[in-house]
Amino acid sequence: MSRGNDFDERDDDRIGEEDRSVRDPGRTSGTAQQPERPSPELVRIERRAQGRGSLRTIEKLSRLSDRERRTLREIGRFRTIATDALTKHQYTGMAGAMRKEIARLQQHGLLQRRSISVGKKRNTLTIVALTKEGARLIREDPSLPEKQAVYAGFVKPAEVPHDAAIYEMYQAEAAEIQAKGGKIRRIVLDYEVKKEVYSKLVRVQDSGALEYARRQQEIAAEHRLPLVDGRIVLPDLRIEYENPEGDLDHVDLELATEHYHRGHMAVRARAGFKMYGFVSTSRGRRAKWEGRELSAAVLSL
Repeated sequence: MSRGNDFDERDDDRIGEEDRSVRDPGRTSGTAQQPERPSPELVRIERRAQGRGSLRTIEKLSRLSDRERRTLREIGRFRTIATDALTKHQYTGMAGAMRKEIARLQQHGLLQRRSISVGKKRNTLTIVALTKEGARLIREDPSLPEKQAVYAGFVKPAEVPHDAAIYEMYQAEAAEIQAKGGKIRRIVLDYEVKKEVYSKLVRVQDSGALEYARRQQEIAAEHRLPLVDGRIVLPDLRIEYENPEGDLDHVDLELATEHYHRGHMAVRARAGFKMYGFVSTSRGRRAKWEGRELSAAVLSL
């Protein structure tokens, strides 16, 4: 469920910039050894470093394994990921390796972990997020896609289950895109879209109804967002990808929850978003594509 994404853009709900401070995670001392051959990913990082990452950043990144760097990038762009999902999608089920590397990243001050109780049965959900230091390091990583936002810190506790499920929704949709020959280029969370849209609309909030409506239409078109009942509707997640023909495209996704009411669902369906929904499993909740039937049912209400 979106956090107020069918919003009245005049509401004051600014999203602040992340602190960009970083500290050196440190190096483990030891006896002199022959330098290891750099991994292919690190070679690519070094080749792309000119004009993007500093030598100091390259040095810090070189202390991490390829998988650790990928884990940091993945957590940073989704802000919050459940460790179960991280084990499944980044560590191919190797829970021991995940725990070991998460602990190492925590020790370096790049990542933080929390366990919270969720749902009526108060099930335990363990989640991870970057620290401000970790986010700063990944923002300077030349392997990060251009214009990809990176987040630090946890969201409000009430929003954690929803935000953690966004990652599962992404994995389901990404699998479809890649199966058709597409290549994921960037993911955009609702935080980022709302910030960009609001910052433009707030400048004309006192310009009169006609001018406001005109600018609203322009901004919606600029960001390729739908207007429904006089409001810009924002998705939970946008995936930007390159299709097999080499053209850039995107898909807007919405994660429905039990808190959705009919009006909210109808707005999302009219906006043309692809809808996912929670389904129950023996081990908790996960995101699953509900198919066209969901949108068709909503539109008929």
